[in-house]
Amino acid sequence: MFDRDLHYQFEDFVTDTRQARADEDLFRLLKKAVAQQGYDRISLWVIDDPDLPQRVHGRGVLHNFPEELRGYYKENNCDSYDPVMQALRMQTGSLDWEAHEAHSNYRPLQTRLYNVAREGGLNHGVSTPIWGRNGLMASLGLAASEKHDATHADLDMIGALTAQFYLSYKRLNARPASPCTPPAGITPKEAEILSWVAAGKTDAEIATILGISRNTVDTHMRHVFAKLETHSRVTAVVKAIAEGIIHP
Repeated sequence: MFDRDLHYQFEDFVTDTRQARADEDLFRLLKKAVAQQGYDRISLWVIDDPDLPQRVHGRGVLHNFPEELRGYYKENNCDSYDPVMQALRMQTGSLDWEAHEAHSNYRPLQTRLYNVAREGGLNHGVSTPIWGRNGLMASLGLAASEKHDATHADLDMIGALTAQFYLSYKRLNARPASPCTPPAGITPKEAEILSWVAAGKTDAEIATILGISRNTVDTHMRHVFAKLETHSRVTAVVKAIAEGIIHP
C-alpha cells in the first residue's frame, strides 16, 4: 500500500511515533517523514476534539509556518473565508491547494489570501482533514518553502502520515479523564480484510482471495469505518496498524 523504497519507511514512522514521549519529538518525526514528500512547513489546527483539552485547541498548536503569515491570517479574519478550509469540511481526503484554486472560482479576497501565502513562502500546499465521531476534529497543513516544478504530492501517503501523527498526538495530550482507548469490536474477518487492504488489494481482488462477494467485502469495510471512526481505507489501515489490530 505504501512505497517501501522510501528511506524513512511508513512502518518506521508508526513505530517511532508510538514511542514518542513529547510533542516536540512527534513534530520532529513528522518533519522527517514529510520532507520526503517535499514539504518543510507544517501546521496542526485542532478544531473541535472532545478528547483533547481546550489548551491544545486552535490554529497552529504545533507549527513552523512563518509568524507574519499567521499574523495576517488572524488580523484579516481569514477563518471566515478561507476556501481550502471551507472545502475541507466537505471531503475526507487531502486537498491540494493549487489544484483546488485552479478548479474553483475564488473571490478576490480568497485569491489575495493565497497570493500572500505563496509570497510568504507557502508553496504546493496540502491540507488533510481529521474526522471524528462529532465531525471535523482537526486539520494538518503542509507546504514547501521553495517552489518546485512538477511537484506531485502523494496524497494517500500524506493522509496516512497525518492519521498516524494525530493518533500519537492524542495519546500524548488526551484528557486524563477520557484517555484514547483502542477501538474494539473488529471481527477476525474484518481484520483479515483490513490486512489485504493494507497489502494494496482492491475490493474485487479481496473478494476473489476470500471467496466472497464484492458486496460482502464492501459491507465489512463499512462496518470497519464505523467501528474505527474513519472515513477512508487509508485512515482505517493506519489506525488498525497503530492499535495492533493488523500487522502488515
